[in-house]
Amino acid sequence: MSRISRSHSAHSGVRSESTMSEDPEVPRPPRPESPKPPEDNAPPPAEEVTRLRLSAHYAGLVLASMLGCLIRLGLNALGTYDGKVIYALAWSQGVGSGIMGLSLARKNEIVSIYPPIYTFLTTGIAGSVTTFSSWMLEGYLAFSNFDKHNRKGLHDTVDGVAYSFSTFAIAIASLRFGEHFSTFLPSLTFLRKLSHPPQPDRLPVSSSSTTNVSGNAGAIANGESSSASSEQTQIQTQFQAVNQGNANGNTDPEKWNHPSNGNGHGSNNRYGGQFIRKRLHSQTPLLDCLWISTAFFAYWIILLLYFLGPRGWRHDVVFPMLLSPPGAMIRFYLAKLNTRPPFIDRFPLGTFIANILATIIISITYSQQRKSPAIKNASTCNGLYAIQQGFCGCLSTVSTFVVEARTVKGWSKWTYLGSSIIAGHVVALAIVGGTGWGSGGYQGVCHG
Repeated sequence: MSRISRSHSAHSGVRSESTMSEDPEVPRPPRPESPKPPEDNAPPPAEEVTRLRLSAHYAGLVLASMLGCLIRLGLNALGTYDGKVIYALAWSQGVGSGIMGLSLARKNEIVSIYPPIYTFLTTGIAGSVTTFSSWMLEGYLAFSNFDKHNRKGLHDTVDGVAYSFSTFAIAIASLRFGEHFSTFLPSLTFLRKLSHPPQPDRLPVSSSSTTNVSGNAGAIANGESSSASSEQTQIQTQFQAVNQGNANGNTDPEKWNHPSNGNGHGSNNRYGGQFIRKRLHSQTPLLDCLWISTAFFAYWIILLLYFLGPRGWRHDVVFPMLLSPPGAMIRFYLAKLNTRPPFIDRFPLGTFIANILATIIISITYSQQRKSPAIKNASTCNGLYAIQQGFCGCLSTVSTFVVEARTVKGWSKWTYLGSSIIAGHVVALAIVGGTGWGSGGYQGVCHG
């Protein structure tokens, strides 16, 4: 009889274990841990971003935007010659998009080494080499036959359509080429191993919160703006707890007011199961300070070139580089709009605003550059040219635009693409065309 009981008990145990997931009264057993990701290009642990680190992101854009503007000006000069097969700006759009693709493919490795480097390459270099505003302006010039070529109206339309489609195709193809080219480059894992392990005051961020912000935002802003937006959101959330504690007069972080945990008891603000028990500090303050110092050295070098370099450089190189950083920083700041819930995976509002705003400004300066006052004043001419190539060139971007065109799904993609391109051409038509028609035409162009 005891043998039958033991057999029945064993059978019941097996049965209950096999039907455990079907019984709502019996909890599921814990799932085994996921296997570790491969070492090469593995996602880095999400960490909080301090004010010093965020400052490093912005400061790195100074040097990066200057270099990006310099690369674009150099490629334009290299691609401008008699009998050229393709317009000069195509080289800038292709090179910048290729840099973006290469950086996206190695994003995890780059961020693991030092996150501001990723912002430096994507928002700074790639975003500043490419330019949406010049694309719209030159597209309008092609549609309107601004240079008065001997051709018919239908040929103007063909030329404008060919210009717009070829620019977009070159950027998309270069983005894919950059991603493919990254597979031939050596791994950056050895640099990651040289980085320091997290310090006690550097708290991990839970994967769920990071995924909600930077995961979806990464699909929209794709590196150039996603890391910036997610990190700005993290630092604002974490410092809110700090400021709330100070506002209540509590000096002990453990006594700060926190939301209820669902059991009627207050709980500390947690990230990944770790409690915030001290003010946030940077893990690499020295490196952040050195990175910030590059902004001052970059401006110092440009000012030396302005006063000590050849005078001919001022119009073509120095003036545009001086106005490049503000454009890149504004675009970096506007990128956080891409992560707002109404626009995630639907309409990258930050990129749209930056591109259209740059198109408006470049259309105004292009028109004024061909008016009598600018032609007679060298300083005014240099300033207008610098705004076009420096500020507007770095405020707008094609590299992020084509990444978003690939990641936004459904009808939202065509809404975003169509509204951006149509609005850009309409703005150029209204400003450049309207100013020229209203004043009886343009008188030429100043050269500084």
